[in-house]
This record gives sequence, C-alpha cells and structure tokens, in this order.
Amino acid sequence: MNLQIILCIEANKQSDTDKIYIKETINRFFTYGNNIKLSFVNMGGKTNYNSKGVERNVMSLTKDYKIGNTVVIYCIDLDGYESNPDQVMVNQKIYEYIVKKGFELVWFCHDIEEVYYGNSVNKDDKTKMAIEFKKKVLISNVNEKKLRAKKEAKGMSNILDVLGKYL
Repeated sequence: MNLQIILCIEANKQSDTDKIYIKETINRFFTYGNNIKLSFVNMGGKTNYNSKGVERNVMSLTKDYKIGNTVVIYCIDLDGYESNPDQVMVNQKIYEYIVKKGFELVWFCHDIEEVYYGNSVNKDDKTKMAIEFKKKVLISNVNEKKLRAKKEAKGMSNILDVLGKYL
C-alpha cells in the first residue's frame, strides 16, 4: 500500500529544525520503502495551524498524491502548558481542529529540543543545535522511552507511537 505522511511542523522554512529531529527519529526507529512518501509543511509557528497557507499546502499535497492514501500529522510543542492558561487554550484549539479534521497529533513536552536534548534551547541556537544533532548522530543517545510517552511530561513525546501506526 502506498502512503503519504504529511507532517505539519512548527518551524519556518528557513530554519527547518523540527524536520531534522523528526527525520532523524524516523530513520533510526523505522524502516520504510518507496511506498511511503514523507512530506513536510512548515507552519512558521503553531498558532498558524489553521492558516489558509497551511491548509492550502496540506490540500495541495493531498490532491497531488494520486497513488495512495494520505495521513496528516501535526507536530507541536506543548510549551508551558502547566503554568500558562493561554498556552492551554491554544493547545486545546489545535487539538480540537486536528480531531475535527481527522488528523493525528504528535506532541513534544515542553518543546522538541527538550525532548531530544533534555533542555530547551535559546532561539538563536536552535538551527545550530539541530544541525549538530544530525551531524553527530545524537539521535542514538535518545532513550526510546522518552519518545513513547502516553502522557505529557517534561522531556517526553508520543512521536514513536503515532508514527508507528503508519511506518
């Protein structure tokens, strides 16, 4: 069966940092062939989850993929959800949108760098750290259990469980 997986990521097109971590994760933990097509949509921030540009990109990729099914997975940072009520509301709106559309959700608590490095990274260092992560193959240091979380907790993600349904 042919399948396209569209991953909507927070990063902007210029930095593309989230894509690096996600691709490294997929390459380490999954084996897939030419029957799987990975496509990325950069949101330029999670609050753009339902912007016309993001929706247009998802629809275009879906329409253009004629040889199989498409699954859409949103990948978002939970940020300071325990202490910031505004963040809780944003995350809830995104979750409701994803459920309504029949999409999947991968979350990173509190952010993608905390999951893969153990701590958040200064905004100015994100690109440099992601490139280093790939060059030094630091994915091999990441504990698989941190990527199979059932509940939100510091430094955890559900990425492997969600991707495991399709890869």
